[in-house]
Amino acid sequence: MNSEEDEFRRIEREALRLWAAQTDDDDDTQIYKKPWQGLTWEDMPEEYAGDSNFLSGARWAEARLKERNT
Repeated sequence: MNSEEDEFRRIEREALRLWAAQTDDDDDTQIYKKPWQGLTWEDMPEEYAGDSNFLSGARWAEARLKERNT
C-alpha cells in the first residue's frame, strides 16, 4: 500500500470509531412504570360482598398479578 491508501484506511477507521461511539451513547430514554394499584373494596361487586370464597379468590388473583407485574 502507498501512503495515500494508508491515510485513507486510517481516516476510515477513525470515522467508524467515531460513529460507533456516537451510537453507543445513552439516549436518556426513561422507562416509567406505574406503581401497582391493588383492588379496593369499591372495586368488588356488591353482590359478592358477603361471599368469602369470592373475596379470597379475588385476593389470590390480585397477588398473582402483582407478582407478574412488579
